[in-house]
Amino acid sequence: MILNKKFLPVTALFVLMNTIGLYCIYFFPIKGIKLSFILVVNLMLFILALFNFWRIRKMDLSKPNQMVQSVMMGTLVKMMIFAIAALIYSRQNLGPVGLITLFISMGIYLMYTFLEIQWTLKK
Repeated sequence: MILNKKFLPVTALFVLMNTIGLYCIYFFPIKGIKLSFILVVNLMLFILALFNFWRIRKMDLSKPNQMVQSVMMGTLVKMMIFAIAALIYSRQNLGPVGLITLFISMGIYLMYTFLEIQWTLKK
């Protein structure tokens, strides 16, 4: 399922973000940005995108309101998982994340959400 032609843009995004992140960690460290945090967010978004792709693929085309419900459910699941992950992160006392790191993570989230909406509209 991961090698599906429609899932290729998400896989490419995942690989690209990991490549950039690992390159910056080992060869070009940037102060003020927690790259390990960004890589974990990228992994979580990839897994959630895989789950949403599986769910959207099984969607019944005869019910048009099911498409809207599916996208809203995917967004709600993402928000709940990230809220739980934020609570777990805050309990570990790993220090502040930083505003730039959060903005980068939100940008990655928007890219994955855009791709999910594109799948739904093509379905």
